[in-house]
Amino acid sequence: MDPDLTIVLLGKTGVGKSASGNTILGQAAFESKSSLQPVTTRIFEVTGQVFWKQISVIDTPGILGSEELIKTYCQELQQSYRPHLFLVVFSIRWFSEENQKAVEAAVRVLGPQSFRKSYLLFTGVNTLNDRPLDDCIREGDGGPLQNAVERFERRYHQFNNQSAGREQVRELLEKSGHLRSLQQLSSPGTRFTYTVFSDSQ
Repeated sequence: MDPDLTIVLLGKTGVGKSASGNTILGQAAFESKSSLQPVTTRIFEVTGQVFWKQISVIDTPGILGSEELIKTYCQELQQSYRPHLFLVVFSIRWFSEENQKAVEAAVRVLGPQSFRKSYLLFTGVNTLNDRPLDDCIREGDGGPLQNAVERFERRYHQFNNQSAGREQVRELLEKSGHLRSLQQLSSPGTRFTYTVFSDSQ
């Protein structure tokens, strides 16, 4: 049975894609640790119950080194009937010019039409010491942070992956327009299932 929603996490290595997947699922389903080396080297799918619905989360390798593999997978997903949401993940702790390359890679991977429906997801907001993210964006006038936000036409959300609270996940689904459609479904959801995609798939 297809999931009620598939969420794909894109971004460069070390920005918190795996940790964000764990936040969405509410469980340590993906290996996650602070490292300059990639923890995720293949496309990895975990399906679990989120707000009583079946949601699949797709963790991908760093987009700058695996663009063709990720592009093939995303194109297959776009051609299916599975409802999906693409999240391009960035860490607020080290936002640099390299992230601009990741944004452009996401455009190439998704194509212009799907990119216009994708969201920028900021991680590491727990390091801001309660400072609003919007303030950081405004103060970065003309810099890579604000440029990325404008590239996404201000479609962005933030996660504190150190928090077990579910409200930030609910807000993401509501903001992206998926919460209501999930609530209208009657399928009960399932426990976790795992799928690993190799380069040949």
